[in-house]
Amino acid sequence: MMKNFTRVVSTAVCMMATAFGAMAVDHLQIIGAATPGGWEIANGLLMVQAPDNTDLYFYTGWLEADQEFKFTAWHNWDKPELEYRNVSDDPYDISQLITGNVGADKKFKVAESANYDVVCDLAAMTVSVTKSEYQDKPIRFNGLFLVGNATEGGWECKDATPLSWGGMDAPFKFTFTGELKNADPNSGEFKITTNPFSGWGGPWFYVALDGNGNPDYGKISSDGAGDRKWLISETQSYDIAIDLEAGTISVVPTSVSGIDAVEAYEECAPVYYNMQGVIVTNPSNGIFIKKAGNKVSKVVL
Repeated sequence: MMKNFTRVVSTAVCMMATAFGAMAVDHLQIIGAATPGGWEIANGLLMVQAPDNTDLYFYTGWLEADQEFKFTAWHNWDKPELEYRNVSDDPYDISQLITGNVGADKKFKVAESANYDVVCDLAAMTVSVTKSEYQDKPIRFNGLFLVGNATEGGWECKDATPLSWGGMDAPFKFTFTGELKNADPNSGEFKITTNPFSGWGGPWFYVALDGNGNPDYGKISSDGAGDRKWLISETQSYDIAIDLEAGTISVVPTSVSGIDAVEAYEECAPVYYNMQGVIVTNPSNGIFIKKAGNKVSKVVL
């Protein structure tokens, strides 16, 4: 059961971009004091829409005991018909949903702080919340999305490019393989949102700073001071791997991923990249990707 749930969620994250705007309810979030984001809708827990059933939403993550939560499919409080509340007077009875335009503002609670698997069926107006198999650390994000002119969707949050979630086997890891672009110098940029429906609000991830206050493109941070972005140096396919637990990110051209050595080079000036796929003008003291023509290799300088 859990493996099937994980496969559905992972597949759905990959397909979310096609679901935007497909129906009146195009997303669903969990909000409330039971969640890490509290009652701020922009910080809500974004659920994952099933690829084969647009009324079905999934989430796996942390809920605090004896604190309230409910669901919303809107970005503020002016549409109660897009709020999904509790039918029961008992907040621990988590089974039936009712919209806010016809039901009282009754909320839900769980009796134990833990990671939970949450499933909402908006066609049947049902909800289930059961403890997840994974309890090692609190989970917050089931999805990450690239936003920027290096992506197909540009700076439109609603057209953000989704990454694939690692599921219960790797709940803090996200990956992406696909084309990123740089039409002009310094114009192929991206940063990472956790919720395209929150627009420019909600949690975002940026390039981290090292101990000297310089950008560290191999680290990811939720500190957005300075709006630090990743820069794509060349239009091509890239592999992105993010580990939120370790706070790391790798952005590497797909053509050089996993290459240990290349014996021959074409006669042209080599270009060096660091392990995050960023061009290095004068490489020294480290491991780099060397590209000459269509030949690439990892080198140690």
